[in-house]
This record gives sequence, structure tokens and C-alpha cells, in this order.
Amino acid sequence: MNNDKDRLLWPPRDDEEVAIWLNARLDGECTPAQEGWLANYIQDHPKLAKEWASLERTRLIFETARLKEPTDHERQALEKALAPNLIRDLGWVLVVFGLVVLMAYGGFLLWTDQGTPLSVRVGLGAFAGGLLILIIRHGWERLRLMKIDPYQEVQR
Repeated sequence: MNNDKDRLLWPPRDDEEVAIWLNARLDGECTPAQEGWLANYIQDHPKLAKEWASLERTRLIFETARLKEPTDHERQALEKALAPNLIRDLGWVLVVFGLVVLMAYGGFLLWTDQGTPLSVRVGLGAFAGGLLILIIRHGWERLRLMKIDPYQEVQR
């Protein structure tokens, strides 16, 4: 509610605009004078007072909510669960492999076709070379960044 257009709505003319300003109050975007006006207004309007209480409860729930941390046992089980990661990686490998095979076949057909212009053949070769370089680079980075713990067998 910081732009000039929104300032023109003050004071609110109906309950719908008051509800918008209650949300602004909840977000801390109202001045103290506006907050006082809104507090007085909702005292006289039970429907808005109920809505304000609901908004406040929701805000407090989200402010105080904490995510449950997994226990050490659960964390170890999640780290050791290879199946979900393995299946995901296998799926991606199959998709990429299938695309590469289809593209290689299409490229081969274009390359061997006598009616294909030289510019298309050069572009196809550049594309295939670039794709090969990107795949090799990605594999190299995956190997380089793989988590390897040299002390994995050491009892702590």
C-alpha cells in the first residue's frame, strides 16, 4: 500500500476496503493513525472483528510454526535411500539417451541426403559437436562434485 493510488482509498469507504486495509495492517503497512482508526472501526462491526481475529490467528500460527526436524535415525535412512534418487537419475538418463539417439538418427538422415545444403550440414555438425561437449562437460562436473568421504569406514 505504498503507492499514491492506494493512499487515495484512505479512509476506506466500505467494508470491502476496510478488509483490504486490515490485510495491510497485518503486513505492517499502516501508520499508527490508520491502525487506530481501523481498531475503532472493527469494534463497531462484529463481522470485520471476526475477520480480523481470524487473520491474526493465521498470522500467529505461521509465525510460531516450526518444521519438524528428522531424527538422526530418519536422516541416515533418508541418506541411504538410494532407490528414489536412482530411479530419478535412471529416468533422466533414459530420456536424454533416447533424445540423443533420435537426434543422431535424424542428423544421419540429413547428413546422408544429397539434397541437403552444405550450410545445413555444417550447422548440424556444429550442433552435434556442441551437444557432445555439453554432455561431456556435465558428466565431468558430476564426477568432480560427487561427495566422497575418505573417512567413511572410520568409526567415530
